[in-house]
Amino acid sequence: MNRIASREHCFSPAVTSIICTAVLLLSACAAPLKPQPQPESFFLSADPVAAAWEPLYNNLPADGGTSWFDIQNVGPDALRWRLALIDTATTSIDAQYFIWDDDAVGSLLLGRVLQAADRGVRVRLLIDDSFLSGEDVVMLAADAHPNIEMRIFNPFQLRSSSMPVRFIENLNDFERTNHRMHNKLLISDGAAAIVGGRNIASEYFGFNRELNFRTFDVLTTGKVMPEISAAFDVYWNSGWAFPITSVEHKQANEEDLLQLRQDLRTNAAVLDTWLAASDTDPQNWPERWAELARTMLPGEARILQDNPHFEGGTPPVQAADHIREIFSKSSEEVMSVSAYLVPSEGLLQIARELSARGVQVRALTNSLASNNHISAHTAYRHRRRQMLEADIELYELRPDATERTHIEAPGFTASKIGLHAKILVLDKRLVFVGTINTDPRSMTLNTEVSLMVDSPELAAGILAAFADDFSPDNSWHVELNEAGDLIWHSRDGVLTRQPAGGFGRRVADFFYGLFPIDSQM
Repeated sequence: MNRIASREHCFSPAVTSIICTAVLLLSACAAPLKPQPQPESFFLSADPVAAAWEPLYNNLPADGGTSWFDIQNVGPDALRWRLALIDTATTSIDAQYFIWDDDAVGSLLLGRVLQAADRGVRVRLLIDDSFLSGEDVVMLAADAHPNIEMRIFNPFQLRSSSMPVRFIENLNDFERTNHRMHNKLLISDGAAAIVGGRNIASEYFGFNRELNFRTFDVLTTGKVMPEISAAFDVYWNSGWAFPITSVEHKQANEEDLLQLRQDLRTNAAVLDTWLAASDTDPQNWPERWAELARTMLPGEARILQDNPHFEGGTPPVQAADHIREIFSKSSEEVMSVSAYLVPSEGLLQIARELSARGVQVRALTNSLASNNHISAHTAYRHRRRQMLEADIELYELRPDATERTHIEAPGFTASKIGLHAKILVLDKRLVFVGTINTDPRSMTLNTEVSLMVDSPELAAGILAAFADDFSPDNSWHVELNEAGDLIWHSRDGVLTRQPAGGFGRRVADFFYGLFPIDSQM
């Protein structure tokens, strides 16, 4: 199922509520769903000296830091290390995602998860329900494995096979269904984890030929791991994580599981050439873990995440609140990378105060031409002049960016790229990496997770990794000229009209501007 045109962090309920108000009167009236306690389970940790993890633990740098980090800047490499986490697991795999697609990458990873379960590894998969239409049968079949438990976060009660229809059917419970779980975690044995912006779908790893995302993760191990594992447990045991069998009111059998294995192999076959050339044989992981460990960067880390409970009209405690407070204390420079950038008046005021103190603030976001959701750009456009007047250095990604080697796999060049990373680097030492965009949906509506890492080494690595993204070959620098008009500088000169990527996108941008939907972005 193609979700590339859909907004990654699930704006579609808001659009549906505005365009389809009349349909609400015709929709079925299921009683609002409430959290339901489920059998609890908690993270399992491998033996600290388990042979599988010795190559990692025994080769970490001897000095500095209580946790260690690897920058997952290259899309195909980020897939490679997810395979390594899954293949190395001996005890448990916990995965929490907003999207797990049934395309080539999603099928490859789920196939490896099944192989881990065959080895006796306990697997817990928690997926948000926003884009599961058409994939319910896949999740049910995976759940049929005796070592895999599949739960759905905040499910829709009325479950049409069409996702837009599902939103319409459940509009009477809109306050609940508008809150989505945007978290993304992959944890192996409680020993190592990947945290960041990538969902499980081909476009997040550079294997799509229509649109590939420039995004980002970190792989981590060390003292922060129990916090990350406990963060997963909070959601798993929240009462909002429903067993898929209770959501779909049916179960799969061994024949369904067998068919799933065959389908996954067929779907993933397009990646066989890449797999053969990318050293992904599980027998080689010990050597690769040892090599990775020697280059990992030290840091002090903690996990920030939202409360999964949002019932009773009370919004969750937001991880963004902590980030906002620390952002306001910056003293030297700020680099922000946010796919969807719709700052509140409070954040704009902080930016003004930082600028007055001489703090440099740079922000990279999508242009109208690169944004995979035009309505998100519209809300950004409404704030753009205010950001420039607050002395924020503003950059918009080009969909035809020249530098793509860190985004796409060989042979999978897409017609355009879009920005999907969510990163904040403060004063060249404090890093926030996770799922939080600088927009109302991340700040107040969805649930999010982020790592906060105090590490000059990691900060320097991220700043270097994104240096090219701010260059004229890869983005437009947006400024106000002497007359107060917006202009866009890039490799091909200066534009006096925002780059759109086509007339139709300009029309859509204008259309969305007619609706008061910025608060849902």
